[in-house]
Amino acid sequence: MRTLTLLQLNDLHGYIEPHRELVRDKGEWSFAEMGGLARIKALFEQVRRETAGAVIALDNGDTFHGTHVAVASRGHALVPLMNALKMDAMTVHWEFAYTPTGVCDLAACLDYPMLAINCYRKDDGSLLLPPWRIVERAGLRVGIVGIACPIVDKTMPPAFSEGVRFTIGNEELPGTIQQLRAREDVDLVVVLSHLGFPQDVKLARETDGIDVIVSGHTHNRMHEAIVENGAIIFQSGCHGSFVGRLDLMIEGDRVVSHRH
Repeated sequence: MRTLTLLQLNDLHGYIEPHRELVRDKGEWSFAEMGGLARIKALFEQVRRETAGAVIALDNGDTFHGTHVAVASRGHALVPLMNALKMDAMTVHWEFAYTPTGVCDLAACLDYPMLAINCYRKDDGSLLLPPWRIVERAGLRVGIVGIACPIVDKTMPPAFSEGVRFTIGNEELPGTIQQLRAREDVDLVVVLSHLGFPQDVKLARETDGIDVIVSGHTHNRMHEAIVENGAIIFQSGCHGSFVGRLDLMIEGDRVVSHRH
């Protein structure tokens, strides 16, 4: 039996410092000071110590846009802070407010990849960003597949998607899962998605072979992960107020239980 821990940060929206957030405790609503990247870094380091490094840290995007410091610097003020968290991968959405060129500029500054299986250059049909990466932790090969938010070229200003087009990613995903399992010999497939929680449930229902969907976009505060067609799905609020933690208990290449 091996244990692997996934840590999630989704929809940070440039919130670097602690802030007041409305929370519910024992049936009562109140404001509490939440978040802050320094606190998140301390938490990540604590979990890495507890698990002897058997951690994969993932970011669902909507990270480098939202607050004044983020927008005024076109996201770059957050780069050293996010690098300090030692993320393993992220996917994207509002980062496209800086144009596809700006997204690539940010990606070049990060110590971890931006992933998107569903964002294509219009001129030659190539992918703007890598579609997946493989991370080895706890003796496991884990394939991480990124799905960017597909509405960028449909409902957002034209500059956001200049020269690129987006698909939902559902047609590309089954072949990618097959490639990762058959050719790359991965033990687990994790989908890092910015589709939104309802869309992720539908994606899991229609796609076999997913072990985990790390969900973003819809800012859901999920107190319990759900399982759909064998895929464990979880999401963790927004603004860095919450960090998601999913502990997977694995025998061979099969998740036998989890704790969220």
